[in-house]
Amino acid sequence: MIHHITHPTKEQVRAYMAERELARRPPPAPDEIRRRLGWRLDPPGADSALVQFCLLPSAYGRLAAQLAQIALDWACAAARLPSRPRD
Repeated sequence: MIHHITHPTKEQVRAYMAERELARRPPPAPDEIRRRLGWRLDPPGADSALVQFCLLPSAYGRLAAQLAQIALDWACAAARLPSRPRD
């Protein structure tokens, strides 16, 4: 699930910090800071499902590469085992 985070601009943060410096009060709670700066976590939209769908082939490609590496590691490990004498 992908979330979109809205960040304040540098100018907004600088203005907020200048205001805080002049106020000479203890800092407000983090939720109050986020509210004042408009910094929020938006719920995933309909377009995130499309992005996930488009990334699906790359996820399968990574999985296939990992499985191939595991199979190669097993084959190399089996080749390094000393052979047992047959009766």
